Amino acid sequence: MSFDWIYLAYLFFFCMAIGMLRLAWSMVMPGIRQYRMESAVRKTGIGVNADIIHRRKTDLIDGEMPVYQLTFAFTTQQGVEVRATLERPLDMDGFARYAPGNSVALKYDPQNPQRIALYPNDRPLILGE
Repeated sequence: MSFDWIYLAYLFFFCMAIGMLRLAWSMVMPGIRQYRMESAVRKTGIGVNADIIHRRKTDLIDGEMPVYQLTFAFTTQQGVEVRATLERPLDMDGFARYAPGNSVALKYDPQNPQRIALYPNDRPLILGE
């Protein structure tokens, strides 16, 4: 019985395909999780004004735009001060809009205030008493 080298090539390509699928899965799943979390928070969350306190560029690119990690500070209805982060791809307008010191409108999950979602137009809210 002789060894057929073609099976070694098949095994190599199979392992490469599995590795590529795992890489693609690890790149796609965080975005899907964040989208689902933000959708749930937009439906049931409580709106507040928040200050951007930090912006950090990540190593990710989304649609030819660099992804930034934005850190927000806000106060819940119960008076608890919260700092929460969100990742967003930013173009040049977004880079200026989401500069530290600016204010935005966002929603937070009342059960877990670390879960936040930006309003689509993200302009500061005019909140009544």
